[in-house]
Amino acid sequence: MAKRSPRLILLSTIILVPLLAVIALGCGRISLSPVEIWTGLTQPSRNPAITNILYTIRLPRIFGALLIGAGLAAAGSAFQSVFQNPLVSPDILGVSYGAAVGAAIAILAGGGIWPTQLGAFAGGIIAVVITLFVARILGQRGMLILVLSGIVISGFMQAILGLLKYIADPDSQLQSIVYWQLGSLAKVDLPSIAATLPALLIGGITLGLLRWHLTVLSLGDHLATSTGLNVRLERLLVIVAGTLLTAATVCLSGNIGWVGLVIPHMARRLVGTDERYALPLSALVGALFLLLIDTLARTISAGEIPLSILTGFVGAPLFIYLLVRKKAQYP
Repeated sequence: MAKRSPRLILLSTIILVPLLAVIALGCGRISLSPVEIWTGLTQPSRNPAITNILYTIRLPRIFGALLIGAGLAAAGSAFQSVFQNPLVSPDILGVSYGAAVGAAIAILAGGGIWPTQLGAFAGGIIAVVITLFVARILGQRGMLILVLSGIVISGFMQAILGLLKYIADPDSQLQSIVYWQLGSLAKVDLPSIAATLPALLIGGITLGLLRWHLTVLSLGDHLATSTGLNVRLERLLVIVAGTLLTAATVCLSGNIGWVGLVIPHMARRLVGTDERYALPLSALVGALFLLLIDTLARTISAGEIPLSILTGFVGAPLFIYLLVRKKAQYP
């Protein structure tokens, strides 16, 4: 059930973002007090070690977590509306597995972080283009055929990825491919964020402008057309924008599950199904959620835990809880 003041909820969530970011800056193998954080940020030359920790390691990870979490959650919310299916996630059109194939090819070719990220982005885009092409040559325009095409292409990409892992060197390349698939922000830096920022901005701004129509699109083609919307064009724009967001986030951090599936449901529990509020709230909650998960991943054990492991442990029970609450509310 929607709450009475979605704007107040949005404002409260916005305030939480910098608060959690400051807490995350102080957390790690070397804990930093608020005074040390402030000194390191405002007087870099006073303590070079703290300044290096903040500017080289923690700030890029925090920015990356916020952008990736927001991008995945916003794409998930938009896809669930446009496909009229609450179980849809951002990788429904094959983005994630296509990106994994692109990254694996780059790793096998001996590329570093930049070629891997570029390969992931290209692989994700290519997978979606193939999905759309398959749906087009079948001559059917329904959402079901597009989803089925995405499932088929995802399966095909999985097969390619399995072959690449089979031929990879088990002592080096295979470990890199598997670790990338599980998701991590360990190699995120400011240059890589800057490189993917244009795609994130284009995708995010496009969805933000179209959020006024997403609620109507979620009600079906007939009703959306009767209101004067160009359904095909707007749906295509949403798909392209969501794909850009997903591909950009995946190429930064690897595959991170559950964020784009669970977070939109949490947002709708707070503000209802109106995408004018649900989409931006999904982005904000997604940013907070992934920042919290990444902070836990680098602090709760001696070695860094891959993000998809933690998001799975947290996301699956949370999703079950949301489904149980929804059933109790609407038996």
